[in-house]
Amino acid sequence: MFKMLLALSVVFSGSVLAQNMAEKENYKDAYIDMPDGSSRYVGKCSTHEDYEKFYFKTKKVLQKYTDPSQLSDTEIKGILAKFDKEVITLVLKTLDMYDISNSASEVSILKDYIDDITVESLSSVVRPELDLIRFNVGVGGGNGSFMVFNKVKKGSIVSYEMMSYTFDSDLNYCDQKVWLQNSK
Repeated sequence: MFKMLLALSVVFSGSVLAQNMAEKENYKDAYIDMPDGSSRYVGKCSTHEDYEKFYFKTKKVLQKYTDPSQLSDTEIKGILAKFDKEVITLVLKTLDMYDISNSASEVSILKDYIDDITVESLSSVVRPELDLIRFNVGVGGGNGSFMVFNKVKKGSIVSYEMMSYTFDSDLNYCDQKVWLQNSK
């Protein structure tokens, strides 16, 4: 009985750690209007792109800006080979690309549905122990998303946890790990 309770507590504590804090914000409080008519994020997600150089910095460009439609299939395969398949799958699933493309291959999806892509490793001021990687993916002729993942290594096993996801600057997901607990 004790072992079962212990196992259940581990399962539930893992679920608590991956908590979407974006639901705790509302647009009125998380964005301010700028003089040019745009808006700027002032909410609590430390990995939101508007907080670059404040709460996180780019460490290294892993994939410079590129337009996959201008590349050969071999060049696209080279880009994909730089990253773990798991994180590529997470990026494409988050953007619903498998559904939109009728489950096309990753090469076809990049070539036919992705306008541009840039990938960087980040360092967090708030959580320096995290190993962050950010995918900046343009889709739909002017729309864009930023997805930040934490690379987790347990022995030889590598997995990825989504830390934040924005689309056209709107916060869709922010993990509790990168949430600014004590601000505002």
